[in-house]
Amino acid sequence: MVGDLKVNFEQNEDLADDDIQVTVQAAHLSPTVIELIQALEARQQSVDVYPITVDERVVLVPTAEIIALEVYGNDVTLYTVEATYQIRGVLKKILSKLSQQDFIQVAKGAAINLNHLQSLEAAFSGSMTAFLTNQLKMSVSRKYLPELRQQLGM
Repeated sequence: MVGDLKVNFEQNEDLADDDIQVTVQAAHLSPTVIELIQALEARQQSVDVYPITVDERVVLVPTAEIIALEVYGNDVTLYTVEATYQIRGVLKKILSKLSQQDFIQVAKGAAINLNHLQSLEAAFSGSMTAFLTNQLKMSVSRKYLPELRQQLGM
């Protein structure tokens, strides 16, 4: 956890309108400082919309509407609030473009958006079931459970 965190805003008219410069200051480089820097870097690399090709056209899906991703063979099923899409891709590569704060892998072939997580329930042999928006259920593997617990602050 972060001890005494102070956030300041300084206007800098030398920067372009869409540029933001962030400086992190601390007494020393601690694991918490490193985690904060990594979260900021991940946010910089993430996208607000995820483009997918559907029937010869590109659909821009807002990442906030993505509930979960699930791999079936070479295809990835992308569940959103409005629709379900079948896309080609590798789960790891797709996740690298999405917010590390919001999306987390919960099984070898599945990931969820934490903003759509409604509850967790114990399942078989130490795994759990994640209940998500739109009555979607995902199995959470024991292997990925510690990271999920950490991300949720449990």
